[in-house]
Amino acid sequence: MTIAQLLTPQPYSPKSTVEAVGRHPLNFYESPSWFTTELLQHVKLSGVIGEPCVGHGAIASLLNVWPHAEHIWTNDIDPNKQAHFHYDATLAGSWEKFPECDWICTNPPYAEFAAPIIKNAYQKARIGVAAFLLTSFLEPCDDRADFLQQHPPSLVLILPRFCFRKDKKGKRWATDNITISCFVWDKRATGQQIIIRPKSQIVGFYKNPEQAISQEQAEKIVQAIAKGELCNN
Repeated sequence: MTIAQLLTPQPYSPKSTVEAVGRHPLNFYESPSWFTTELLQHVKLSGVIGEPCVGHGAIASLLNVWPHAEHIWTNDIDPNKQAHFHYDATLAGSWEKFPECDWICTNPPYAEFAAPIIKNAYQKARIGVAAFLLTSFLEPCDDRADFLQQHPPSLVLILPRFCFRKDKKGKRWATDNITISCFVWDKRATGQQIIIRPKSQIVGFYKNPEQAISQEQAEKIVQAIAKGELCNN
C-alpha cells in the first residue's frame, strides 16, 4: 500500500454520509445514482473501466451492470472501503500499479486533490476520462492551467445541484456554492461540447440522499439506457 502524502485515512462513520457538519473525512461524498446514469446517456463507456476513488461503490456498482463494460477495477485510499487497491490516486506512482484501462470514471475528492487525480487518470486511460467535478474546475488555477489548455474537456455536462450534506447546524440539506458538472476527456473527440441538463430531464433525479431511489431502480435505468429505451430530451 502506498503511504498517503496528501490524504490521510480517518475512521469512517456511516452517520457522516447523512448528518455531517463541516467537511467529511477524506472529502468523501457519495455520488447520487443519477450522476452515473446521466453520464451513460451521453457517453457510452466501454471496455475496461477504472474507478480510482470508489468510496462505497455508487459509480462502480452501476458500471458493473452496464453491458459495454468488460471489467471494472476499483481503488480507494481509505482501507476501510471495499476496493481492489488502496493507493493514493494523487500520486503518479500509484497509477503504475493499477491495471490498464480504456476509461477512468470517478467522482474524486475536490479542493487540491482533484487536479492531480485527473491528470494521472488522463495519462492512464487509453480512451478517456469521465469525472464529476465542481464546475469551477474549468478555472485555470496553477494546479491545472497547463493541463486544461493542452487537454480541454471534449464534453461538459452541467448538472443541477445535489445536496451532499446538511448545513452546519445539521438541520437542513445544503448545496455547495457551485454545482457539479460531468467532465469528459475523450481522446478520440475532435471538438468540444457543453450540455445543460435540467433536473426535469434527468431520469431518476433526486435532490438529497434521503430521497434516493433504490439500487434496483438505478440498475433498471442503466439497463434501459443500454437497450436504447431511454433517449435524451
